[in-house]
Amino acid sequence: MQEKIRRRHEAHGSGPQGLDDLFADDASVPALVTINHGPYTEQLPVANMSVGEIRTRFRDRFDIDPQSQALLDGREVGDDTVVRPGQLLMFSRKAGEKGAVAIGPVTVE
Repeated sequence: MQEKIRRRHEAHGSGPQGLDDLFADDASVPALVTINHGPYTEQLPVANMSVGEIRTRFRDRFDIDPQSQALLDGREVGDDTVVRPGQLLMFSRKAGEKGAVAIGPVTVE
């Protein structure tokens, strides 16, 4: 029985080359921000946009309530705050709070 040896063809310069240097500072790499609202969480290239712009642009995608509070890295912020790369932007809506609202002084006779 004669065996045939299969030649290996090594491709040089064609096809996918894998990932580039993950730690290189490259301006072509999009600046990602993590956006969260309820069960929805994604990393998107929205750095240097304001919270209001992000709220408007992704309102339908994340089902963002217009009355929801924006939290940037755990701190409450307004719609004019600019989001930086690597930050976490969460939209939160309070469903209800315990307790009664005092209307005025109560007099007991």
